[in-house]
Amino acid sequence: MKSIVKVSLLAAMMAAPLMADESFGGIGVTIYQIREGVKVAEVIPGTPAAETKLQAGDVITAVDGVSLQGLNIEQSKEKLRGQVNKPLEITFTSEGESYTAVLRRAQITVKDLEGAAVKNWYGDKAELNAQELETFASASQNDKQLVAVLKNGSLVKAENNAASADYNGIYVEKANEFGPKAQVKNVVRNTGIELRGFTRKAVSYSVKTPGKTIVTIMNADGEQVARLVNDRALVGVNSIAWDATEIPSGRYMVSIDHEGSVSGKFAVLK
Repeated sequence: MKSIVKVSLLAAMMAAPLMADESFGGIGVTIYQIREGVKVAEVIPGTPAAETKLQAGDVITAVDGVSLQGLNIEQSKEKLRGQVNKPLEITFTSEGESYTAVLRRAQITVKDLEGAAVKNWYGDKAELNAQELETFASASQNDKQLVAVLKNGSLVKAENNAASADYNGIYVEKANEFGPKAQVKNVVRNTGIELRGFTRKAVSYSVKTPGKTIVTIMNADGEQVARLVNDRALVGVNSIAWDATEIPSGRYMVSIDHEGSVSGKFAVLK
């Protein structure tokens, strides 16, 4: 019987069993659970995670402000997966520094590949280096784009000869089918930006240095509902007026861009 390796891109204990042809909304990482959260084993090229500073060895500690510490792998997976194209905020540590990233889930499909199909996909690309390989225009399957091949849960960078082993193809829905894109920079270090208040009349926040700030507000579907600019934010607490009279109550992503640093946080509009 063919052996199946778990390569779920949004969470999976490495080498755990998995049904083939799995499809879900995810960001594009393989992970395993540790005490502090989940550790990234691989970042899959061509996925939302690959557009951020997230890299193998980093630890994702929270999703949408909810800590992953003490959870099991299935609970962490549930936090990371979700509705396709819906934005989420991840908090992670990398080389001793803490970062936040606001990104959108993509439709990701994991399918078994035969050795011959792997060899055919790589073809002459086997001699390319890893960076060239990751940016190579890949073959497609229906409305999905083949972006990577995994073997035993690890990325296959190049294969001259496909041995008799199990492979998994990672497919991502083409970017132009995702719909509107979030107007948020993907990974930057949070350098003292903090959301202080979110009402129908104003958004307040604090910064540690003066400069221009741009506050972007998105609804649960990732659609921008407001973009507020303060050209002269001062050190300390600042406030930008806005009229949310016609905006429905609910949960919104509030992203604050201050001189190249971005902090994203979910807030409830009552």
